[in-house]
Amino acid sequence: MFKVLFITFSGIAMGYLLRRQWWVEWLYKGISYTIWLLLFFFGLQVGANEQVVANLDTLGLKALAISLSGVLGSCCFAWIVYRFVFSKGGLPIASAEGENAESVAQAEEKAEAQTQAQAQEQAPAPVHVQAQAAPHSRDMFFQFMGGFIVVAFFAAGCVCGWFGIMPQMLTNGDLSMYVLYLLMIQVGISIGSDKRLKEILAGIRPKLLLLPLGTIVGTLLFVPVAGLVLKGIEMEDCMAVGAGFGYYSLSSVLITQIKEASIGVVAAAQLGTIALMANIMREVMTLLFAPVICRVFGILAPISTGGATSMDSTLPVIVSVCGKELAFISIFHGVVVDFSVPFLVTFFASL
Repeated sequence: MFKVLFITFSGIAMGYLLRRQWWVEWLYKGISYTIWLLLFFFGLQVGANEQVVANLDTLGLKALAISLSGVLGSCCFAWIVYRFVFSKGGLPIASAEGENAESVAQAEEKAEAQTQAQAQEQAPAPVHVQAQAAPHSRDMFFQFMGGFIVVAFFAAGCVCGWFGIMPQMLTNGDLSMYVLYLLMIQVGISIGSDKRLKEILAGIRPKLLLLPLGTIVGTLLFVPVAGLVLKGIEMEDCMAVGAGFGYYSLSSVLITQIKEASIGVVAAAQLGTIALMANIMREVMTLLFAPVICRVFGILAPISTGGATSMDSTLPVIVSVCGKELAFISIFHGVVVDFSVPFLVTFFASL
């Protein structure tokens, strides 16, 4: 646990100190390639275990139950935060151009007034209104393609592991641990050297922390319910899976590596597979059902269900459904939740 924390903070410090170096940007752009490599190695471990492969359908149902529980918990707490804290205004919305802050309620009223005025003039609806009728935009297409690439690397690893066409040293997990450390350093560098970091820190208001905290608390309160219903999975393991908040690559491998010592290689691989599928499902649910989630649970709910992905992969659909005024909130939320993932996953997986 402490090794992961040390590596992450070291990466953040390195990224901040070297943020003006041109090669730093290229370094953290390599995160995607590291994730693909990491998931390929993880697939090798999964494919090499016949028990894991034979129970993929059962693992998928468990992953779906945990994912649904986490999404529901996030939605409920996002509704509570908006309804009882921000419904009367007070949630600042900062734009990249430094415009004056306004509240969510004011943003909703402004968007609704613009929509009505444009409807009277028989003009096209605003972008975020159009997106509800046709959510499958080009941005969403590329996000889905990115998800398919991730699944393809994992599947390729499973196939190679199943047929035993890779050297044994690649399936024992030692090499994947070093790749995981590399990913943690890159994640830390990406946070520390992010050009938006100062802007995000400068725009922080105490109330803004309530949304990511609501996402974290709501998820961790609801996912143990899945542990009560499902057989063969402990509540703390459900919480470790839910603590991925959509960050499937990091959470799945981290859980597998940590749990091997306590529950064995096969059981750890099964739990890691559940974590991978559950957190991919969370991201897909946000991409597909953001308009419905927004309509039922309020304007902040799609951001909350996006979890750690609300600052990148699910940001386009969140902006299109909730309005571009909430882009800053979504990015800030994603940064905070993303930062919590390695610490919370490590904590619950170590219990």
